[in-house]
Amino acid sequence: MFLNGTAVGDGLVMSRIDREGRISAGELVTIETGAGKPSELCWLAIAPDNRMVFATNFGYSNISSYRIADGRLNIAKDPACDAIPGDGTFRAVNGLVSSGPSDNWLSPAGKHLYQIYGNASVLIGYAVQHDGSLKEHTRVEIPYNSPQGLAGC
Repeated sequence: MFLNGTAVGDGLVMSRIDREGRISAGELVTIETGAGKPSELCWLAIAPDNRMVFATNFGYSNISSYRIADGRLNIAKDPACDAIPGDGTFRAVNGLVSSGPSDNWLSPAGKHLYQIYGNASVLIGYAVQHDGSLKEHTRVEIPYNSPQGLAGC
């Protein structure tokens, strides 16, 4: 199984690879797009137990969570956290002011998610809640619009 985030499709697709290496794609599971399209859903972090997925919404400046159960993908919390405001100088494709969230990283135990918000100059750490929501627990200033990647061990 693998997941595709669809920036203009505003959601995730669960796909599978069979024994011969052929790919089959499931249905697109979309987030709420009432704020405007596209959401520019991009970076994904999958929990170590493969039951929760966190998807960064670049255009909405937030994160949505999905649950994987019984081979199906469903929305857990949308949004999973509050939108983080940018400095007002950058607009996403949908016309909304964006904080430019880019890469994220989920801790090895799956208890903490860290998200870069380049246009807000912050890296935020969230505690992962059982329902898929994210509770901010730490925040640090980072250089304006410089970081684009995040990795950990």
